[in-house]
Amino acid sequence: MLYMMLPLDRHFDSGFGAVADSFRDAADALENTRENTPTLNDHLPISYLYRHAIELYLKSAIIIFHRKLNIPYGDTPASGEPKVLDGAKWKPMFNVHGLQPLYRHFCFLFEDHAEYLSTHTNTDWSFPAELGQWISDIEETDSSSTFFRYPVTKDKAKDKEKSAIREDDYGAMLSKVKQNQRPVKAFLMVGQDQNVIEAFSLDDTRSKEIIGTLKQVAELFSNCHAVMVGELTGGA
Repeated sequence: MLYMMLPLDRHFDSGFGAVADSFRDAADALENTRENTPTLNDHLPISYLYRHAIELYLKSAIIIFHRKLNIPYGDTPASGEPKVLDGAKWKPMFNVHGLQPLYRHFCFLFEDHAEYLSTHTNTDWSFPAELGQWISDIEETDSSSTFFRYPVTKDKAKDKEKSAIREDDYGAMLSKVKQNQRPVKAFLMVGQDQNVIEAFSLDDTRSKEIIGTLKQVAELFSNCHAVMVGELTGGA
């Protein structure tokens, strides 16, 4: 496509989609090497890259719709600073990082201009029924694009879920071993009498689930972006 050969500022969507592609590609590269060369807490940068790609894809789609169909952002013309409709208020796009308001605006545009899309494109623009729940799951984990970027946020309880290394119960860990469940990777702190004082275990089940959801949604929006560029901007 033409936009792949042009500087970002020459893209129809000001480069949002292309930069989203770069974040997704970087996440894919890290994810593909994770099993062979794992590093401590590597799920955090991978998750952040996917999550940021999703945010940029949504912003790209909003900009393409408004510029292509000359839809104003409230009182701001389509050629002006991009904004997002959050409830009843138009907010500058650069101040919006939550996926839910972006996704709601995204859905509104597709629904409100379904007839135009049906008449002027050759694409089936339907999305998986589960997409809304996937977005909600991601938003529940990281509503402000800070959870995967920083060790601490304003939500101390949620921060405890960030690390794949968790404080654990020594007795429960022994029970898992005796039941011949999956191997337990543990770190034990013992006192002078060899009694266990603290126990920690490595469990990356949740982090793999999050990455799976993020990767799936990022791929879906990547495909959506490619089709929008082809169908609505002539590849620009």
